Amino acid sequence: MSNVMTMIRKVSAILVLLFLILSVMSLPVMAAGGNGGSSGSEGAGSGEPGGDGNGGSSAGNGAGTQTSQAGSQAQATQETQERTPQETVEQPGVRITLQDQTQGRTGVETTEADIIRQRDRDTFFRQVSLLEQNLSQDQDRVQAQVDVALYALSSTGNVTGRAGPELTRLAGEINTTYSDALRAEQQITNRSAFMRMLIGGDQEAAGLLIQYADQNQQRIQQMEQLLANCSDCDPQVRMLLVDQVQALSQEQNRLLTLGQQEQGDRGLFGWLSGGSRLPAGTGQAAALTADEKYWLTYMREEEKLARDVYLSLGSTWNIPIFSNIAQSEQVHMDSMKTLLDRYGLPDPVAGKAQGEFTDPVLQKLHDDLIAQGSVSSVEALKVGVLIEETDIRDLNKAIATTQKKDIRTAYNNLLQGSMNHLNAFEANLA
Repeated sequence: MSNVMTMIRKVSAILVLLFLILSVMSLPVMAAGGNGGSSGSEGAGSGEPGGDGNGGSSAGNGAGTQTSQAGSQAQATQETQERTPQETVEQPGVRITLQDQTQGRTGVETTEADIIRQRDRDTFFRQVSLLEQNLSQDQDRVQAQVDVALYALSSTGNVTGRAGPELTRLAGEINTTYSDALRAEQQITNRSAFMRMLIGGDQEAAGLLIQYADQNQQRIQQMEQLLANCSDCDPQVRMLLVDQVQALSQEQNRLLTLGQQEQGDRGLFGWLSGGSRLPAGTGQAAALTADEKYWLTYMREEEKLARDVYLSLGSTWNIPIFSNIAQSEQVHMDSMKTLLDRYGLPDPVAGKAQGEFTDPVLQKLHDDLIAQGSVSSVEALKVGVLIEETDIRDLNKAIATTQKKDIRTAYNNLLQGSMNHLNAFEANLA
């Protein structure tokens, strides 16, 4: 019996010892669990509902909360990325779509260029309107309109595309020549009544006025051609500029008429001499060579041929270039008439209707060209090319026959006009 009790005591001692050992070993584990729980509580706040507050639960809740936050952030990032291509930035008259970096920035650049163009267009209209308001009280309303037109054509910036630089250049040339024309007009206005009664109008000033008007009409025709073919022009700007070009054309017609009227003022001496003209800057008629007389007379009729053919083909095919250039040919005819009157030569087209000529060679050429141009619109444009090429060749011959400054100046003006017309016809054919 004693042996049994001794064995029980030994086993109990061993169990107590094991229990103590196990108890000592479990303390670090529990401490670690408590720290984890505390860390979890500090990192994530209070435990989730249903947690028992021990270390294991706290650690689980902390990890769960961090995972939830990471998931929310990932979802928000994805939603932001999905929204980015659809976000827009408002601009005056334009909506810009913001593209994702991975999608490239081509669309953004194009739209930004449109914004710049829109801004320039608005600035252009605002400046033109402001100038019109400032000039509204100008006593010379015609002068004010011309000033507005020249400003508008010189300030188009990038709203007229590729035509912009050329329009600016032509406007600058018109501005310079127009200033000279106004001085010639002032000279005519200031002419004394006594001089006008005796020898008539100021022939020199009148001749300059006609030449300037002719030169500017040629430039105006180039502007009309540029605007008609300007595919990259802002449509509203182009409409405004077409009106401004028309205002310039009307002013040149006024100056041309004034110059012709001044030349037609014969005075007492002119009436007594039967209407013969004195050359500008001299007191007696200057002798002309036979070649000079021939070419002055011939070029007067050749310009009539161009005008008559263009009027006829323009009516047949309703192509604007024919009617536009026909007006220029009328100016050229008038320039030749000025020289014929100045040098007392008879006018070969006096009393001649459209399509009628004194020179039989020109009569046949006219009839042949009308027949060719009536076949098709393409053939009509080819006729225009042929006429201008012929005109250029004959003008060069005429220039070589004279040294007189006024005659050479007139021929050179016609030559420049014919080259512009040739370019216009060739462009239409192309």
